[in-house]
Amino acid sequence: MRIAKLVAHNFRGIRSLSWQPGSQAMSCIIGPGDSAKTTVLDAIEATLSPRWITFSESDFHLGNSLNPITIEVTIAELSKALLSDQRFGLYIRGLAVDGSVHDEPETDHEPALTIRLTVDATMEPVWELICDRYPTPRVLSNRDRSLFGVVRLAGEEARHLTWGQGSVLARMTGDTEGAANQLADAYRVAKQTANLSSIPSLVETAVRAEELAKQLGAYVNYAFGPDLELGRGGFSSGSIALHDGTTPLRMSGLGTRRLATLAIQRASIKEGAIVLVDEIEQGLEPHRVLGAVSALRSAQEHAKSSSAPTGQLLITTHSEVVLSELKSDSLFIMRRSREGDAFISSVPAEAFSRILKHAPRALFARRILVCEGATELGLMLGLRELFRTRHADVPIEHLGVAIVDGNGAAAPTLVTALAGLGYATALFRDSDQPLKTGVLNLLQSQNVQVFEYGSSLCTELALFGACWPDVADKLIACAIASLGEATILAQLRPAFPGCDVTRPTATWLPAIPGTEMNWLRLARLAIQFRWFKSEERGRAISAVVDEIVQQGQPSSLSVCLRGIERWVYGQ
Repeated sequence: MRIAKLVAHNFRGIRSLSWQPGSQAMSCIIGPGDSAKTTVLDAIEATLSPRWITFSESDFHLGNSLNPITIEVTIAELSKALLSDQRFGLYIRGLAVDGSVHDEPETDHEPALTIRLTVDATMEPVWELICDRYPTPRVLSNRDRSLFGVVRLAGEEARHLTWGQGSVLARMTGDTEGAANQLADAYRVAKQTANLSSIPSLVETAVRAEELAKQLGAYVNYAFGPDLELGRGGFSSGSIALHDGTTPLRMSGLGTRRLATLAIQRASIKEGAIVLVDEIEQGLEPHRVLGAVSALRSAQEHAKSSSAPTGQLLITTHSEVVLSELKSDSLFIMRRSREGDAFISSVPAEAFSRILKHAPRALFARRILVCEGATELGLMLGLRELFRTRHADVPIEHLGVAIVDGNGAAAPTLVTALAGLGYATALFRDSDQPLKTGVLNLLQSQNVQVFEYGSSLCTELALFGACWPDVADKLIACAIASLGEATILAQLRPAFPGCDVTRPTATWLPAIPGTEMNWLRLARLAIQFRWFKSEERGRAISAVVDEIVQQGQPSSLSVCLRGIERWVYGQ
């Protein structure tokens, strides 16, 4: 089973949303914080889960219960039980190749069902099957909804690692013939002897759970098996819990618990589960994230290429490690307007490849400043720490701003790729190599703000052309700190013959910037010997550069950097 279409109105932070995940077995929603990614998973779970969901005023958009919540989920790749006329066959709709849903199915349409959840001011949820061929929708019970095979990994790991009522382990054990009676017997035997390893149905389930958990990267120290874990409430079905050796698995680390739970949840549904995982990287080291995502993706693709039911995995993430294991057709970017209108868009393969190579973490930001080279990147990383002192101590990261490396000549194509995905973007570059007309037109068409010094100035020329001698001393001191005093003095002496370059520059530079060519000689030395050509060196001069800008004298440097400061703070 898989979700072919989701339409939601007035649910929490979403005023409206329409999304078609497509036919891929694995989909990942990303975007900046508070873009309602988790709300999408909540909407699917609320509509398809057999659990009774309790609603309150806060579940309505802007808390306004006068506008009802409506969520419609269209399911394709239906199980045999769902296709049965005795079940829901009379409400079958048609899913066309383009993703559109039709009440009168055509021969080339895929069978689909649409479930609608409605909640009005009474706070009573109503689940219905809808199809315009029948004016009266069919009301769905929780037992009906259990047929849609939805599982959610969200804070319930401990419950699913026991054989308690409704847990996944109980469901897996119940798949074998006569296991329900054996499980009841197990409770009675446990009361008397607690020799749970003698009960085949429990042991077989534990062994299978261990196998599945290992496939996703869960750590197993000894071996999974059933054992007794009594709490204050006395003995119940939940007292029989999965153990790793003699330790209850619920006492394992968060990552292992989540991976083990996810593995057995997927295995418990035989006709293709719809698995929802919010922030799949939670509790996992980067290498285990890679392994888990790779294993899940491979399992889904293998099922799709065979006759086995594929199912669907819907995840969210804030980790660029997860992105490295995804394909472009699996990635969706979510945006939400201030009014609550949400949009989820796919990512073109070319753009995804370019962004993944150069700046994957930029995909999690709201506004992105692409810096052309290492000097510009280091300079901005240092300046951003000084910006906050002038903006109520608010870091730009709190506003969702990311600063990324444009990797030189690749910067214009990277920034246009990001802009094409709907991000607010800007490009910071020097001006020694002017942009080609075609590139400039493309940047303008994508509303990319370009910050540069103009007049064919590179960063070094802009710096030394704007600073007074005392500030030039500080720039030279930064170069000495990076490259060593002997090196810098050896470079200065031939350029300024007859001058004591160990003394302050005021003794051998004019007092007013730009009035003589000495400042130009310094700039050319900085260019030739790469005084500031690295991220670390660019960052080291940021305080000096900010001092130049704050002196207030008009210059190409100050105009450019003041413009960037206004842009990152949305002014």
